[in-house]
Amino acid sequence: MQGSSSISSSSVDAPTPRCHCGVRSPIRTAWKCDYPGRRFYGCSGYGTSRKCSFFQWYDPEPPPRYSDVIRRLLETNEGIRSENTELKKTRQEVLDELRSLQQSLSETRADLEAAISASTAMEDNMLASVATTRRLGVLITVLISAIILLFFLPVKIA
Repeated sequence: MQGSSSISSSSVDAPTPRCHCGVRSPIRTAWKCDYPGRRFYGCSGYGTSRKCSFFQWYDPEPPPRYSDVIRRLLETNEGIRSENTELKKTRQEVLDELRSLQQSLSETRADLEAAISASTAMEDNMLASVATTRRLGVLITVLISAIILLFFLPVKIA
């Protein structure tokens, strides 16, 4: 069987044939050949360094339509897997972008809080300065009034 790849194995109550190595051959399923889904007996050393070529069909040959349907299903499955991989990649990119935006938002929030704090401190300083200026203004007004009263009112010296 050319190009077959059997990944799955199963056990059956029927006696299994022995391969050229003398070992019982498990039932395998072909997926990458002209008979996808068809089961066969194959050497248990398949895929190892042992080079045994034992092969015997377990299932009878299916109608041609069977292989076509299985092939189309495998192609559809591969398309779904590929799409799933792309969706996972896109999801990861979106999550990375979201993390970046969250970090940027956090930095912007910290900058705004610092600006608000600085603005509040500046406003407090300005209010204190206004209060001081008002007190000085009142003091100057009182002093000017006292000077004017002393200067323009006749003073009687006894």
